[in-house]
Amino acid sequence: MDYTVAGTDDIESVVPNEWGGMWFFRDALDCENLGITLLELEPNGKGKPHDHAEENHEEVYLVVDGELTVELGGSEGEPADEAVTLEPGEAVRVSPETRRQLHNHGDELVRVVIAGAP
Repeated sequence: MDYTVAGTDDIESVVPNEWGGMWFFRDALDCENLGITLLELEPNGKGKPHDHAEENHEEVYLVVDGELTVELGGSEGEPADEAVTLEPGEAVRVSPETRRQLHNHGDELVRVVIAGAP
């Protein structure tokens, strides 16, 4: 049987504590294709606008706690084409070429599991 276990105590967050936290589990779990991330956003926190066209991988955002707004589309310096708001237990899949930005417009911490793969 082959498996690997990892937790946030085993991985350094790439986001300063005052903004929440972001832990990339891919390397810690020795994943070959799947990227898996836990993101925590403090109230009024947001992620950077980005896409994954160059890597050609789609992403799924699954909300565990709080309410997450995902702005979709648009281009650099322009507003998003639309926004989707997700509650706990809801998820959205975003294609590689779609620009996205994550926002916590609420008053509580947001926890999101992000899965991405080619």
